[in-house]
Amino acid sequence: MADGAAATAGLPASNRGVSEFSNPEGTLTVGIDWFSASIDLFVALRETGFLDRDTQDESREWIDACGDNARIAALHVFTWFFGGLGLELDDVAGGGRFYKWRVKIIDPEKKFVGMIELGGDNCQRVDGTITARIELSGEGCKYVSAARCGHAQRWLELRAKLESCAGRITRLDVCADDLLGKYPLRLAQKWYDEGQFDQRGQRPKARLVDDYDSGDGKTFYVGGKASEKQLRVYEKGREQGDKNSPWVRYEAQFRASNRKELPLDLLRDPAAYLLGAYPVLRFLRCVSTRMEVTKAAVAATLQSAFRNLRRQYGATLNVITKFCPDTESLRAVMETCTSPTLPKWFNGNVAAHWADTSVLQPPNLKGVYA
Repeated sequence: MADGAAATAGLPASNRGVSEFSNPEGTLTVGIDWFSASIDLFVALRETGFLDRDTQDESREWIDACGDNARIAALHVFTWFFGGLGLELDDVAGGGRFYKWRVKIIDPEKKFVGMIELGGDNCQRVDGTITARIELSGEGCKYVSAARCGHAQRWLELRAKLESCAGRITRLDVCADDLLGKYPLRLAQKWYDEGQFDQRGQRPKARLVDDYDSGDGKTFYVGGKASEKQLRVYEKGREQGDKNSPWVRYEAQFRASNRKELPLDLLRDPAAYLLGAYPVLRFLRCVSTRMEVTKAAVAATLQSAFRNLRRQYGATLNVITKFCPDTESLRAVMETCTSPTLPKWFNGNVAAHWADTSVLQPPNLKGVYA
């Protein structure tokens, strides 16, 4: 299966579609925000044509021998699973935590967005399968969701490839975004107090990280960090820098254990599993692209940037705008103050949605500088 069409062609018809629903307002979305899995390393390498069945033992010794060899093998795994996303594999293989080698996956700006781990003596399953580990952070998952046909195409390709390589999901975070804040954090606390999160008559542990109304955002946790599932409810817009944002995120972290494996169909329909784990979240009956979520994140970033600009240079800007005699003079003065570089926060998402972001529209400018 060398391309996306081949990857999905062998799937049953019932597995070819991903639920992609949105509420009429487009203000509720569900997506994947963290992914990690173990795979049969040598099946993956055979899929890429890197080795044949008779050289498995030799290849294992060759991978363990040095970082350069491990990086070459990791590159084949990376290309098989994540080729065409716009991501890159780091040039150096370092030491891993459970595996002998770890190679970082980076974005075009060289920021960490995932990893591939392989090699060593701790990479073998009970049945003798030699494994590797693949992982994408939240930023890495955005590249999968944004590629080509979005969630449906690429996540289904990934699911099909995992199935062909005896893949097992070890962790998956499913995030549900309420952009208008109709289901605020305090409502989740109320549900908890009412026993809506109880499991088999037992109430899970919970804790609140309080910002004491500073505007930085609160976080409410249901379940322990090391448990098979944990729900985090937090004020995402405020976390992003917009102290007045209503945006709330419900994020469930699912972990595999010796007692329970995570089904590959989590990639096909994450919303269904989120609702199955937490029936109280019945308002979430949609799966859609991250477009609206991206715009909300861009808006929060701009709110924060403009607020800092006003705080540090507001008085100077006031002098420039009031005392320049005309528009051309104002433009000339502003150009003399600019730098040829761009700020770090002006990434691809901000550039793509700069013009149509609501905070740049005249009716909202007063709110931006408040």
